[in-house]
Amino acid sequence: MGFLDDVTKLISNIPFVAKAYDFVEEELQVKGKVSISFKELAQPLEFEVVVFKCYPLKYNDADSIKFKNTNLLEYKHVMEDGVVCIHTTHHTNLKSKLNYDFNSLKNWIVKYYINKDQDDHYEHIIVDDKLINNRYWSYQFTDLEHSFEKGEFGEVSITSLQLGTFKGNLISNHIIQSFIRENGEQLECEWSQLYKNMNITNSGAYVYIETPPATYGKFIFTKWLDLQDHLPEKFLNFLLKFQKRHIEHRGKLLPLFFGYKIDDTNIHWQVAMLEIGDFPIIGYQLPNKEWITIPKNELEINWGITRNSSYKYFFGRGLFSQSFVEKKILIIGVGALGSMVAKTLTRCGCKFIDIADNDIKEPENVCRSEYLFNTGLMDKTEELKFILSTISPFVETNIIDKDYFQGIIKLFHKEKGGKSGFETNLNKYDLVIDCTTDNDLMYILNSLDLKCDLINLSITNFAKELVCAFYPNTYNFVMNQFMNVLENDTTDLYNPTGCWSPTFKASYNDISLLVQMAIKHIHSLYETGARKNNFAIESDLSNLNIIEY
Repeated sequence: MGFLDDVTKLISNIPFVAKAYDFVEEELQVKGKVSISFKELAQPLEFEVVVFKCYPLKYNDADSIKFKNTNLLEYKHVMEDGVVCIHTTHHTNLKSKLNYDFNSLKNWIVKYYINKDQDDHYEHIIVDDKLINNRYWSYQFTDLEHSFEKGEFGEVSITSLQLGTFKGNLISNHIIQSFIRENGEQLECEWSQLYKNMNITNSGAYVYIETPPATYGKFIFTKWLDLQDHLPEKFLNFLLKFQKRHIEHRGKLLPLFFGYKIDDTNIHWQVAMLEIGDFPIIGYQLPNKEWITIPKNELEINWGITRNSSYKYFFGRGLFSQSFVEKKILIIGVGALGSMVAKTLTRCGCKFIDIADNDIKEPENVCRSEYLFNTGLMDKTEELKFILSTISPFVETNIIDKDYFQGIIKLFHKEKGGKSGFETNLNKYDLVIDCTTDNDLMYILNSLDLKCDLINLSITNFAKELVCAFYPNTYNFVMNQFMNVLENDTTDLYNPTGCWSPTFKASYNDISLLVQMAIKHIHSLYETGARKNNFAIESDLSNLNIIEY
């Protein structure tokens, strides 16, 4: 039997398939129709079925079976072409896979067609990514602390990000900096200060229409006629004036953002791209000499791409506990250990990370730390600040004077005023992490009267062990571990060319393995409120062991 016969026979044998008919084989797929009938259905439902020949495997990372009925567009999880989105699972057996997928279709019929259930989570309206002037256009925004009213409108300030490649074509990426109301009030997006300080490169406009610009609440409008009832005439007049004001930029694209509710508390913005000098609106004078402005109904809407990159969505797939990410953190020493700690904390949602180091990033530092080759020689702190900002648009990073911990504190820590000043500066933080492996600094920090938490992280040669100590028992514990407990072979160190201090040998993989385990354990101690005991992590080829003291 061939693929066509196998598929037709197996589908026909599914209990709730009342009829399978008109199945034909094409070059890459088998197509046919089925009638679905079971007790809960008042009348049978008809579906077109398409089965790609790679079935039961996926095709282009998508399901290789499709169920289509264009009469069901109003129901949940039905695409504009009538295809029903179902939950599928991996299976290599044709019969098992067909039974599973048809049962998924049956479950959809019961849940959404019969019971008309509503999902707890919001599904964004469907917008096809479209090339406009031979490229894609994307805009990211955050939630705003403002309650918009229907019909509210104004201007938008925008900053360009990097050009990129999207689906094989050029894409212009941007972030929205602020929405500017008619009264001049600026509603700023909640980016970090570094992003807020970027130059404004583009302008746009916005209007809050309250309800999604979509048919059935999910298929985005395609023509300006569809939007006619959503656009106040006052806003259309504003657009005409905006165009006149920027007419010297004729031909340039202007983003117009439509805001609407997605639930009781959250809104989304969808962008349409307008060409200055050819806005899809027209103003004309009535016989009574009154001027009105209306959309050009026959024109299609060129929709761009928008993403809500608010903190809660940006880190929605996983972050540290709320109490931890809000901590003001200082990392002293941003070499291999410190740069990994900083980057990990940033990816885990931490918002305030200051850094201190007096060292330069050399080419040989790159292989086992978080630095880049193409930036050349550069202050470690400056480069790391840049790297952290490329990861998270919400992290605030300040650089501490490079001489503070390597010179100033060592010169003046014995003086009463100096000691008090150092304590005051450090106590501004919730958590200080010393990754310098500088015994002198560790001794001084341990001698201060600190109200903040202080952690010392250090690593043995070949990254066989990582030692973590909590204030006030850092100096004695760490020194004892390295001198009396751990086997730290210092006879086989790496000696760089030139007059440099030797350093431990270990690969990026060796170090990061221990650092990630240490950070996980430290966060767990804070999250659970457990006692913060000093610990060491020992590694071998098959195990990581945490030994608490």
